[in-house]
Amino acid sequence: MSEPFDLVLRGARVVAPEAVIVGGVVAVKDGRVAAVEGPTSKARGKTEIDLKGRILFPGMFDPHCHLGSGDERSWDYMARSFAQDTKDCLIGGVTSIATTTVLTPDPLPENFRRTIVAGNGRSHVDYRVTSVVLNRDHVRQIPEIVRLGGLGFKFYCGYCLDLAEKMGMNREGVPTDMFYEACEQAASTGAPALMMIHAEEPHVRRLLAQRLRAQGREDLVAWAQHSPAWSEAVQVLQYGVITKDFGLPLYVVHISRAPTLDLIEYLSARGMPIIAETLACFLSTTAQEREESGCGIRAKIQPPIRFQEDQDRLWKGIASGTITAIGTDTIPYTSKYKGAQPFWDARPGLNIQTIDTLPLLLTEGYHKGRVDLPTLARLLSENPASYFGAAPRKGRIAAGADADLVVIDPDKEATLGLGRMRGGSDYSIWEGKKVRGLPVMTFLRGRLVMKDGEIVSEPTGRCLGRGGEEGPTP
Repeated sequence: MSEPFDLVLRGARVVAPEAVIVGGVVAVKDGRVAAVEGPTSKARGKTEIDLKGRILFPGMFDPHCHLGSGDERSWDYMARSFAQDTKDCLIGGVTSIATTTVLTPDPLPENFRRTIVAGNGRSHVDYRVTSVVLNRDHVRQIPEIVRLGGLGFKFYCGYCLDLAEKMGMNREGVPTDMFYEACEQAASTGAPALMMIHAEEPHVRRLLAQRLRAQGREDLVAWAQHSPAWSEAVQVLQYGVITKDFGLPLYVVHISRAPTLDLIEYLSARGMPIIAETLACFLSTTAQEREESGCGIRAKIQPPIRFQEDQDRLWKGIASGTITAIGTDTIPYTSKYKGAQPFWDARPGLNIQTIDTLPLLLTEGYHKGRVDLPTLARLLSENPASYFGAAPRKGRIAAGADADLVVIDPDKEATLGLGRMRGGSDYSIWEGKKVRGLPVMTFLRGRLVMKDGEIVSEPTGRCLGRGGEEGPTP
């Protein structure tokens, strides 16, 4: 008789890459998926769990986090955030993240290494590092990041003048010649670098913000109105034609507006490679709803939470395959910068969103018939893992992949809010929101790390290299 597996999960609705296997069985050995079989499987395990028809989902890969850039912008703050806020990742079924470097003009290779140091021994999830390119010295250092194993480069194209200075950039922000040189450097490496942009034209946005502020408007609807419907689209075109010249994909983060998707579909049909990411919050609420809920500046994000017509268009973009990744734009804010500050002066950004993404999308998407489970798995797990160079080890329930697994009770009802959170947050923009569908167990590389909303493991996350193998060590 063959040696038993370390773990066998049976009786599940397994969300495999090609189909949902009803009554499926997943066997785990040495931290990896050893077999994915149907209900007639004879697999035996040292530990066996009958999931009784619940959903077995691939561990989510959040492509969009900023662990060192909330209340503070420092390496010590990033280390604390890795230690405490990645707990909320596991509660939400997120087992891997891509997090940006701290916003600092220090050399890019130093920032890359210090991010790894911050997460080492502290992170509850596996992680990739996205390098924030703030200046022209950073541009010249892009090839060194690729040699270190990095692939993602973030450009804050939506900021200029005083807003750019607050982000640690020069007043010019990210002009097109700087971005052109960055693409030259990335293309010279021959690696599949991700040129990631925050697309949101800054000059008109700045003008409209001044006008609305002068009118005494201090509400989330005004915040949405200060960023025109075309603000994302014009920069997608501007920076997209540059990446196309170098054979690189343009990765557009946190798409929020309907016209942006219209343009991306037009450009994609003409051979321009664009990766479109949106956020769970844009799919789950509107500016009016968050204003009526009393969130105020706590729901002030850049780009803003928009309107119903934008939300509807985003869901259509998911159905058509235009949107291929969903992130969170998680920033570890507390009410320190989300409390008594004047509305227009308060820092933009939400707080920890990884904990609520899956419950929100199950409620607003799956249960409303807007998206099926295999599509959700591609958007939340498989595609982001592939884009950030962590495939084939991450993002799929398949033989040979890491056993990063989430058990979902699709009918479990809950109320979102601070009471569910175990990290450093002191507020939730979703306080009181009812959801249906909740992660009840999370496994990281075959080890149970979350059960029934509580962390049951010490931090075992590690930096990932290409292919999802263990990455560089500090």
